[in-house]
Amino acid sequence: MTTRNIIFLAVFCFLLLLVLELSCRAIFVFYGYPFFKPADYVYKGFYPIIGELGAENVRADDDVEDILILGGSVVSTPWSRLEMRLDTILRRKYHYKKKFAFYNAAVAGHTSLDNLIKYKLFNDNRFDLVIYYEAINENRANCIPPEDFRLDYSHIKWYKDIHRLQNHPEINYAIIPYACDILISTLADLVLRRKYASREEVAPGMVKYGRSIKTAGAYQRNLNGIISLAKERGDRLLLLKYASYFPKGAKLTGEDSDKARYAGCNYACSVSIWGDADNVKKGIFVHNQILTNLALKNRTYYFDMAGNLPQQPQFFCDVCHVSELGAQTFANKLAEYIVKEKILERPNSHKVP
Repeated sequence: MTTRNIIFLAVFCFLLLLVLELSCRAIFVFYGYPFFKPADYVYKGFYPIIGELGAENVRADDDVEDILILGGSVVSTPWSRLEMRLDTILRRKYHYKKKFAFYNAAVAGHTSLDNLIKYKLFNDNRFDLVIYYEAINENRANCIPPEDFRLDYSHIKWYKDIHRLQNHPEINYAIIPYACDILISTLADLVLRRKYASREEVAPGMVKYGRSIKTAGAYQRNLNGIISLAKERGDRLLLLKYASYFPKGAKLTGEDSDKARYAGCNYACSVSIWGDADNVKKGIFVHNQILTNLALKNRTYYFDMAGNLPQQPQFFCDVCHVSELGAQTFANKLAEYIVKEKILERPNSHKVP
């Protein structure tokens, strides 16, 4: 082969790859990926809450107390407006001498893994306090045969897609390897007939697998990740024990009749979206034990919300979501602890003195 032919072939291959690269990018734009920085899909497609909060150059060394909230729907803005309640209560308790900025990154359905990823995505921001509250959404990950369970939750399609995106750091420069990865994985799923657990609700045929709390190791690993990151960044970290209400002597079925055992809220979740009631209760217990042990071991701030939120129906809409009275009590108890422990008056550190 002559030098001229080699050059022609090289140019042809380059142009072919270029056309393929541009075509792939155009196709992915249709699915919401940015054309020039497709890696940013982690913000647009998976965690838009990060961009919505507008947390840029947040500093812990100024005169504003910057507080980040991590969790699921219970402490999210749509459900309990926790950040608004805390802002009102804390400003009053500090006699309006402190200024607060809240960043509520809690989102319905998010697990400990989602919260770890979100915390990482805040990158160079530094918070005066990070509040963590979540222990129920993990239960959906238990509802799969033991042999299909994965510690990184990749047996749930949502997380498999996130991991794939994170495993391709070259994506902003070359999207073809990422596209090939998706194609190969999709074909493998079809051929191998892989089973995936749902992150939104539990399929009836999968409920029985929730008896085994397989998420203990994953929950511990993810919480350890949050704790380690708080140490590294010097953020104060407050872990909250998860509160739930399973009426004594009652068998929750997930049917509408369950609502009569709670506060009668306009909106409530069926326990069946997390699995069988007994399994969900067990899962929360296991996750709470892990959280408590890690808080003690690492000497983070810790508040027993489960022990401080009254076990009475008027405080709950369902097994975990709080009513208006419950939301008021939740915020007041939390604010009282923050003030009593003088968390925002101590030098920034993850450790309890």
